Amino acid sequence: MGRTRIGAFLLLAVTGLATPALAEDPPLTLVLPLRSIGVSETTVNVVGDLLRGELESRGVAMVPASRVPADLPQGDAACDNAECANAAAAGAGASRIVYGSLSQLGDKVILRIRALWIGEATPYYADQISATTEEDLDAVVRRAAETIAAGQTNADQASLDTVTDEETLEPRRRSSRSRFGLRAGFIFPADDSYGGTDRLTSLGLLIIYETPRFIIKSTPLLGFAWRGETVEWTPFDLFVARIFGLGDFSPYVGAGLGISALHVEGSYTYDPANPYYYDGTQTETTLTADLGVGLLALRTYDFAIDLELRYHYVFAEFDDIGGKGAHGVGLRFGIGR
Repeated sequence: MGRTRIGAFLLLAVTGLATPALAEDPPLTLVLPLRSIGVSETTVNVVGDLLRGELESRGVAMVPASRVPADLPQGDAACDNAECANAAAAGAGASRIVYGSLSQLGDKVILRIRALWIGEATPYYADQISATTEEDLDAVVRRAAETIAAGQTNADQASLDTVTDEETLEPRRRSSRSRFGLRAGFIFPADDSYGGTDRLTSLGLLIIYETPRFIIKSTPLLGFAWRGETVEWTPFDLFVARIFGLGDFSPYVGAGLGISALHVEGSYTYDPANPYYYDGTQTETTLTADLGVGLLALRTYDFAIDLELRYHYVFAEFDDIGGKGAHGVGLRFGIGR
């Protein structure tokens, strides 16, 4: 009899070890009715239903319909803060609450959505996503559901099927823009450089890329400065500047490098071996450098005005015509759009 009891005990022990532990129940999620601000009741109900369906399709366990409180706040009285959400979900057996609002602003519909673990005062997920049309709300809801199900804090990263129409449009003016510009002005040589000429006329076509804090300018082939036979051609240069301020009138400071081809005519010189004056010339293709300050005007319009002062230096000595190089101060102004 004793052997029988011992055998039964061992059998039960082995069976208990072989039987896997029951998995814990997954946390349940309750989606509260969205608060509506200027949006029709039908649209609010459809968006809420889409949100529940998208979460379920991503494996999120939802509170059964039989346990959802029947007296949840609706319409413009629906919960859009953590305290109200916690109170509304009491007794539903939810571990996580999803709540928020749907607002109409002009042609936009804005979904403001939060996800909160029950009993906590701060949502772990919070975001605000805009749709340019009500038809675009399905992508917005899908994007929010993807992020909540993944446990992320916001929906900054869109997937191919959740990008909204608004995000495919050009960014607003304050983000960035590129434009063409025309620049004109003068270069005033220093220390008798540029063959001793007193002033060169400058004209160029620019490609300009501007962000709120930086501006990049480049000359694609069409940059010229000239006086008589002295000519500087700029096939390419790049100037990068830091903008200070976001207003319509903003100063900037920057520097740049470029490539220039120069044909410089020297000043008339007396040669003792020859009783005549002669005119020397030299041609060089070399690197250039610039330091500059400027002022951008009318930045928030479709075009901008630019006033710029630069120190321009050419890395060539021009020994054949006196060795005084080519450098000076450039004063230029331009317009672009």
